[in-house]
Parts: sequence; C-alpha cells; structure tokens
Amino acid sequence: MPIHREDHVTGGLTVTTVTIDNPPVNVLDLDHCLELDSVLHEVHADDRTRILVLRGAGDSFSAGVDIKQHTPEAMPRLLPAFHQIFRALLQLPSVNIAAVHGVCMGGAAEIALACDRVLCQEGARFSFPEIRIGAYPPVAIPMLTHRAGHGRATRAILSGEDLPLDELSSWGLIGPVAKKGQLDKAVEEEVALYAGQSPTVLGMTARLLHDEAYRAWGERIDHVEEEYLEKLLPQADAAEGIRAFEEKRDPVWKSLDDPIDLDQVEGMAQ
Repeated sequence: MPIHREDHVTGGLTVTTVTIDNPPVNVLDLDHCLELDSVLHEVHADDRTRILVLRGAGDSFSAGVDIKQHTPEAMPRLLPAFHQIFRALLQLPSVNIAAVHGVCMGGAAEIALACDRVLCQEGARFSFPEIRIGAYPPVAIPMLTHRAGHGRATRAILSGEDLPLDELSSWGLIGPVAKKGQLDKAVEEEVALYAGQSPTVLGMTARLLHDEAYRAWGERIDHVEEEYLEKLLPQADAAEGIRAFEEKRDPVWKSLDDPIDLDQVEGMAQ
C-alpha cells in the first residue's frame, strides 16, 4: 500500500505517522488521494491520535498530484478526492506536523502547508509550478493569502519558481530548517513540546485551531474547486499545458483573441 500508518505513544500522547510511499517521488494519483483520505478518516475515527506526522518515503516528501491525470476526464473525480484530504486534516483533534525533505511541489506543498507545523530538512524544495502548465493550485490560493499575505501568495503561485526556505521561514510558513540527516531529530523535538499535555484538552484545543483555519481558508475550497472544474478545464491553454509537459516542450499559449478549439480540449480526455 502506498500510504502507511504507524502509531506509537510518547509522553502519554498517541503519535501517528502517515507516510506517502510511491517511488520514485511519491506522486499522488486518484487512488493514492482516496487512500490518504481514508487513512486520515481512520485516524479521526480512532480518536486516539493527538500528534499526526505526515511525511514521504525515500528521497522526497512528494512531487504532488499526477499531472497526467490533470485532464477534463480525470479531474472531476481527482480534484474533489484530493480536496477531501484537507477537510480531513482540519477535522483532526491533533497537532498536524509535516516533515518535509527533498521535493515538495504543487498539491504536495498544499498538503504540507495545510498542516499546523511544517518542519523541513535543508535542501527541501517547495514550489507551485502549476501555472507553467496552464493551471493553478486551488487550495493554495485561499490558504497562502491567509497564511502569508496577498503579495507573497501572488509571487508563490504566479511565478511557479522554487520558494527559498529562508523566505518561507520568515513568512511564518515553516519552522527552523534541520541539517541534512537531522529531520527525524527535529520531529522528535517538536513532538516533545506537546508530550505530557492532557490528551483530552490538547485534542479539544487543536480542533478549535483547525476550526479557525477552516473558517479562514478551508471553507473556500468548494469555491476554488468549482472555478477550476467549470472555468479552467475548458480552456485551450489548460489542455496545451498538459500536452506540452507530456511532449517535453515549451507550451504555446493562445492569444486572448484566438478562439477556443473545443476539439483539442476534448481530445485531452481520450
């Protein structure tokens, strides 16, 4: 199974580690999204976990959602399934910690930054490259606008460039950056901050913090999802971006004066 769960008790608190394991770079397709959402719902139903650690196996956290499934045929199922992950995270009565190393791109960066705390190892690479293939990261739009501010969100989402870790730290999005090979130690030190607290009170408080996050940006997920499916997907440039990626070439964007070739868009679903 590409999503692994492991529980242990530290300082009287149940710590659950959920690992994305889909070599080589832990790309998430529809099945992986459904499985990750299912695991998070199991964690919620157990009502024991008070610290959740989300991480990737191998050399990276995750390269994000499978670009090959960014099609008019697949996205109406994939995008809602992916967005359920965020709703599940915000329902948990736990401190949610993302432990990030290597590549953390697109949808994976959205997942990591949706956690309460983001711990990184030096060399980690955050980016939202969707704009370069004629798309955008729906959750990042409300989430980063709230968490980092409008200007910073604009740069992160519309440039598509790697985001320097020192800037992410100064924006308050990630914690201290661990030296190479020290990420596990950083996670242990973070977990130790909460050990010994009342499991009941910590869970209640974490849930209230998540309620605030949901009101700030989580409840906007439905809107940006609708915009993506109904307005972005029919665009010729959305189809061209995916096609260019698959053909390993630069995209050729349409002028605003060019008509939309519906046959070309529909061809992406074949």
